[in-house]
Amino acid sequence: MQIPSPVFMRGKYRFFPARFFSACPPPVGSSFLSWSFCLAVAIPLLLFSPMGSTPGQAREYISVDKLAPASSAPGIMPAPRKAERKNVKRSTVSPDKKNVKQLPAVKPQPAAEQPPAGEAPPATKPVSDKFNGPAGSVHLFGTVEFKRPLESLPGWLDVLARNSQSPIFQAQKHFNKKTSWADLRGKLEGRSLAEQLRLVNKFWNDWPYREDKDNWGQPDYWEIPAEFLKKSGDCEDYAIIKYFTLKEMGVDPKSMRIVVLRDTIRNLAHAVLVVYSDGDAFVLDNLSDIVLSHRRISNYSPQYSVNEFGRWAHIKGKKAR
Repeated sequence: MQIPSPVFMRGKYRFFPARFFSACPPPVGSSFLSWSFCLAVAIPLLLFSPMGSTPGQAREYISVDKLAPASSAPGIMPAPRKAERKNVKRSTVSPDKKNVKQLPAVKPQPAAEQPPAGEAPPATKPVSDKFNGPAGSVHLFGTVEFKRPLESLPGWLDVLARNSQSPIFQAQKHFNKKTSWADLRGKLEGRSLAEQLRLVNKFWNDWPYREDKDNWGQPDYWEIPAEFLKKSGDCEDYAIIKYFTLKEMGVDPKSMRIVVLRDTIRNLAHAVLVVYSDGDAFVLDNLSDIVLSHRRISNYSPQYSVNEFGRWAHIKGKKAR
């Protein structure tokens, strides 16, 4: 019996009564129980069938055992049904040997060459102390330096000559009533350069300050260490005796300089010892027992510096605009 298919609109769903009969056609003359069974199967279809469904799709909704997950979003393929999974062929990709890029073979590292029997292995380069190193490109107190001949400073050459004739760094030589050179050397040995700089700076700073005009009747006189032990001295005399003390302790004299400068705060001439190390310059000053980097002192303007190997003129640079 052909049943008409009127369409009823309710919300966003369309209800096709004919779907019930096409999906589950009851036999003519069937009992009440048969009709009840068909109604129980078809009612969910009538209530939840999406808009645009056809009678053929209705059979599909009833026949499948599991629908696509409700969380499937547009653009995401739902999981295939059981009936479809049987027909799905597992895709396999066979690599093309011609197009496979071959990685280069790893070459074994050659073993380290062993010295011949009976010969000592080559000495390794020792790791330098944290403070060891040449002056390098350090701009002392923000200046640019130019090397000049050592002969242009005859007063310093005179100090070197007189000091060689009156050495004080002898084991039994007493610097004061309590400390001999052997005692001071024993305190300095085995310490890092940083500690040696601090101890040497403080030890000689304990000597009283004496101006040249009081000691020698001259406005400027550079003392050798032997003269400093007798009369003490002023700023450059402290720098000189610290220089020779550290030299005796094994510090490279090329890394040290006596720096004559101007204190821009007091507007006075001054002198300090500077030790270059690891791209920095450390200042030993008779005005302070603390050894500081030259970068932390802004009121010193150096004029020249000197050691046993040269003299350097210093010019204050201007900041680029």
